[in-house]
Amino acid sequence: MGDAAEISTLNLDQVTRLISQAKSAGANPLLLGIQLFNNLGDNVTLPGPTLALALTASGVPVDPSLAPLLGAVQNISKAGTHVSMTLNQDTELSLKSTRIKFAKDTSFDVSNDAVSLALNNIVGLAGHKLFWVNVQSIQLTQNQGRWSVAVKTPLKTIEILTPV
Repeated sequence: MGDAAEISTLNLDQVTRLISQAKSAGANPLLLGIQLFNNLGDNVTLPGPTLALALTASGVPVDPSLAPLLGAVQNISKAGTHVSMTLNQDTELSLKSTRIKFAKDTSFDVSNDAVSLALNNIVGLAGHKLFWVNVQSIQLTQNQGRWSVAVKTPLKTIEILTPV
């Protein structure tokens, strides 16, 4: 067997460049996030504090409701298309009227095809309106200049038009 692939840790300058690349894809914050995961590269680790500093240095405003999540990120690792996010604890936040819970160990696969960007095979993410439901995938699609988000759960797929 050959040597295992070496894992590199991204520094502030590298992450700032990745954010600039992701920003060039459009102004939509969800698009920025998915593009950032896509652009991470293979066999890399991104420390949480480096991500927070790079977002600030890049002038990316972080919605205050996401601050608990950003503060909890210990590291984000990517191998191939699989992304693993390690938090210092399970983290819950509220987006509009929906409670969102991230497990201490959350993971997903990123995909980017000609039609859409997506996070698939999500483990460790749940939403709550009346009761907790696991999120299986999040897909971002553009149609005639408008972005829509499809959030797939075991119960149904919820379509949301984004404001940007």
